[in-house]
Amino acid sequence: MSVLDTSVDDFAGEELPEYTPTSPREPHEHVNSLFNKNSRPWVTLRLLSDAPAGNKFPVYYDGGAVQGSVQIRLESPQTIRSVIVEASKTGVHICFYLIITFIKVEGVLHLPSAYDIPPLWHERKKLWDASGGFEPQSIRSSGEWSWDFHFPIPTHFDNTINGGLPQTRLPGNFSLRPYTGFMQYRVLLFVKRGKYLSDLVELQTLFSYIARERAPPPSPLRELAYYQGSTAPGPEVDPDGWKACDIINTKGIIFGDRVVNLVYRPFLANPTIYPRGGTIFYRIEVSGGDPQALDLLSSPSAITVLLTRQVECKRFRGPTPRGRDDCDVDVHAIAQGVPWTITSPQEGDDTRFLEGEIHIPPGTCSSVAITPIQLNYSVTFVVTAAGFTPHDRNTVISRNPIRVVSHPALGIKPISRLPPGYEQNVTHHQTRADWALEIVRSMLRPRDTLNSQSMFV
Repeated sequence: MSVLDTSVDDFAGEELPEYTPTSPREPHEHVNSLFNKNSRPWVTLRLLSDAPAGNKFPVYYDGGAVQGSVQIRLESPQTIRSVIVEASKTGVHICFYLIITFIKVEGVLHLPSAYDIPPLWHERKKLWDASGGFEPQSIRSSGEWSWDFHFPIPTHFDNTINGGLPQTRLPGNFSLRPYTGFMQYRVLLFVKRGKYLSDLVELQTLFSYIARERAPPPSPLRELAYYQGSTAPGPEVDPDGWKACDIINTKGIIFGDRVVNLVYRPFLANPTIYPRGGTIFYRIEVSGGDPQALDLLSSPSAITVLLTRQVECKRFRGPTPRGRDDCDVDVHAIAQGVPWTITSPQEGDDTRFLEGEIHIPPGTCSSVAITPIQLNYSVTFVVTAAGFTPHDRNTVISRNPIRVVSHPALGIKPISRLPPGYEQNVTHHQTRADWALEIVRSMLRPRDTLNSQSMFV
């Protein structure tokens, strides 16, 4: 078998367009061919897409269609009985002394589950056969033939086979590295020439599918600040522009034996739906009755703010076997916030204020919620002040779910408010709050799984 293979790792490095083109773009052609012994193409697969010129892979949006053509060029007389365009998980047609050509177009979810997951989307369409209902009625001589195909991409699919909903939104491409899971879309061209299975050759092209979703608009006061290029007003002035997060009541010891009790009130820019490549603005109010402890525990280095990615994958379609985990949980930090101290009219001897922002990496995948997998994001605040020992580490974490979508809100794009000398951090290394990720994992692990584990300790 001759296979031209393109791996998902190759595709993961491809730059995807962040926004829908504002004006019509000339369709870009992507060509793959199989070559004969004279190094000339005898089968060619062409795909047309809205991908920018130079993109290695085609790009399609929801509401669009996978379209292209198949061309066969024979330099010597041969017999062709059928040409079929197909989108399905399996289906190798074995015939004797024939050339059979068909295409699979599929969206496949690859996960480390204990059961096979059928393609989320697949179809089949016959382009030509020798039954007499197509033109030409036979192909027996040397020459050149071409057939067009067109597959509308559905926005939803039936996920009941996996325990999901009959109307589940078709997700875009995603890669969960280093977790072993990814969503892949591809067009495969199979050609069988001869009577043996070894005569089957394969040609495939991966493509990007982008399920478009736009972030909602900010509050009027926040939008006005973006337009003026000024700092957005705080939650005391614009309560609609901020989402109050889970409060952290911090109890612990500093300087070896000094007991302190502080309260952290974090806020996130509202709505908490952000575009990939966008910015998450946050604010933290710190209060306490010990001025010295307050100065120490309200400094920008005293609290770590992480953008975390949580992957939860169901491992079994049916009941979970006794003593086995039903769900894989993977938690990673993908970006780290940059905070700075600010002054506020509400500031007093017992209150301090911080502002900060997190840049969402442009290649971040949109949030996904389809059985058996959920890809979610959270902004996690963790008290990590040097010299501070909490009574209970579980109480110094505030995890706040957000959603990541493909497109920004319409209107003025917010600009970074980072003070000079500050820079954003993308976490490719350990942080001082890595221990907090383990606590988040334990929060996400199903309770019955924990109980079943304890039975077998």
